[in-house]
Amino acid sequence: AGKYDISKLVDKITWSGDTKQVARELSFAIPRMESDKQLPKAAINEGDPVTLQVDGKELFYGVVMDIERNVSSYTVSYTASICAELGVPLGSAAKTGISVYMPCLGKKAYEAIMAAYTAASRRNGNKYIPLMQRDRLQVIVKGTYCGVVLDGGYNLTEATYKSSLQQLVNRVIVTDKDGKTVDTVQDAASRRKYGTVQRVYKQQDDVDNAAEARALLKGLERSGSVTALGDVRAVSGYSVAVQEPVSGLYGKFYVESDTHTWETGKYSMQLTLAFDNLMDVYEIDKVEDKDKSKSK
Repeated sequence: AGKYDISKLVDKITWSGDTKQVARELSFAIPRMESDKQLPKAAINEGDPVTLQVDGKELFYGVVMDIERNVSSYTVSYTASICAELGVPLGSAAKTGISVYMPCLGKKAYEAIMAAYTAASRRNGNKYIPLMQRDRLQVIVKGTYCGVVLDGGYNLTEATYKSSLQQLVNRVIVTDKDGKTVDTVQDAASRRKYGTVQRVYKQQDDVDNAAEARALLKGLERSGSVTALGDVRAVSGYSVAVQEPVSGLYGKFYVESDTHTWETGKYSMQLTLAFDNLMDVYEIDKVEDKDKSKSK
């Protein structure tokens, strides 16, 4: 089958991503009225490949997964993505400079990749995230600045800020397997300010129990969301700069989810922002031979 440019037939295009999933998604809608013989028709089926190009740059490659026909609005909506289960080739991978030995047998590709990068992250302090770029899997340093500045006086049209203590934990009691307290980890400043909210952590074999206990500490969660003029560089996994003092959003923020929309000649984007740069953590399975080393 040949390639067809259907951009002039499409009413609305949405290109989106989220740090909680590797694959990005493309959705678009095409008017369809069988009685209108003058209306161009596009024959698109499940499994057909679709690409999105903006200013000559290919941003997305995937296959049509879902088709929905709406009789009342006379439109056909399509959703395309890359199916992770089918396997995708690995593109570039962020270098860590750290050697990690890890048995991968029986692990899913995502788990194996993130377990190796989790081990490296604990030693060099960087955060990592796998992302789809076109039809290849890339691993980047999470929170890398993408170059986008969102300014309330220029390209930022709406901004909100939220803070929450719903997940607060500022004291962790560490116990042995018999339930006896052996250590306590706390955030003293948080306890003075908000009172004590504690959890109990039971020690485990073959893990860094101190690190695991510290990881349970949670402070004030802050998040924001913005609507702005579109910029294809602002995607999940990267960071943006925001200058909007009225909402309290000012500084560097991490893009947790993004939705880019082209409709009626306008291009806008909605971003969910995080104040903290967090990484999806996976542990390496322990094996008896711990003296081996292997570079990623």
